[in-house]
Amino acid sequence: MEQEWKSLRFQMNSNYTPVSQFLFVGFTGQQQMPQLIGTFFLFIYILTLVGNLFILHTVRKVKKLHTPMFIMIMNLAASDIIYSTTVSPQMIYFYLTGFKEIQFHMCFVQMFFLHFAGCVDSYLMAAMAIDRFVSICYPLRYPTILSNSVAYKMCAVAWIAGIVVPLLLVLYSFPLPYCGPNKIVHFYCQHGQVARLACTDTSLTLTRALILGFIVLLGSFFIILLSYLKIIIAVIKIVTKDSKEKAFYTCSTQLIVVMIYYIPRLFSYASLSVSFNIPTDLITALGVSYCVLPPLVNPIIYSYRTQEIRNVFFKKNSSAKIIPKNEKNEHGLKEGKRNSTRVK
Repeated sequence: MEQEWKSLRFQMNSNYTPVSQFLFVGFTGQQQMPQLIGTFFLFIYILTLVGNLFILHTVRKVKKLHTPMFIMIMNLAASDIIYSTTVSPQMIYFYLTGFKEIQFHMCFVQMFFLHFAGCVDSYLMAAMAIDRFVSICYPLRYPTILSNSVAYKMCAVAWIAGIVVPLLLVLYSFPLPYCGPNKIVHFYCQHGQVARLACTDTSLTLTRALILGFIVLLGSFFIILLSYLKIIIAVIKIVTKDSKEKAFYTCSTQLIVVMIYYIPRLFSYASLSVSFNIPTDLITALGVSYCVLPPLVNPIIYSYRTQEIRNVFFKKNSSAKIIPKNEKNEHGLKEGKRNSTRVK
């Protein structure tokens, strides 16, 4: 019925004027205190940038962290910065100023970077699962199987392969005729929301996009699932309790990140594939959660649960509290004088 209406609308507007911009609707319900919501998103965005820049700086500067796992974490932090920067400023501007427009061409630029960062995140998480699998199942061969150069190559493949699907999505949707309406029931230019506004039958375009999304999402999720199933089997066979706890603790960090990233996406894709009608506000909330939450939470989880990063952080803090030699200690004696007294 919807496709027939679009076809009829396109025929009635054969001499249509293409839309020059799109309007974001966001949540359809009445929103109270939009400035407060905008300030909240601004605070989250700042925390996201600070956390991911901290990961980038720490891994890059500390030679002890130049290992395959941390190379992948560093790339994930860079991808999360792109992801958050593609979405968050739009929402912040939406609530603080009430400005809801985006230019036609800029919408497709945003669409590309949005799906690009999402694809890169998926590929990197799959690569990190492979890293954990090799480190636990083949610990003696780990340095030869997954060296730093191999880790850099895997990350490079993730960035390069991440271009393919977003480029196809833009090529599928950009040439479509858009004659109105031009309201996107979201905070950003998600492919499905934009393509549905075209004045023609978009069923083929949406089906292609859904298939591509499932290939990326379920493909990487299958690799993660298979890797951790093998890890669980290997951990069960470990005899010593300490080694078993250490292995579970090491893997639990990434499992938390994977659940935060994949569960909202899988639910959203499943609802689209079975044509399950869910409220538009719930779809918008899911979109916001899987675009904003993972880039915010990832650096917090990795900083808190990764001992190497935690040690670097606390070591810096403790070193800042060291009393200089010429300063007085709690007994009122200069450090240099006390040392000379001890020598005597």
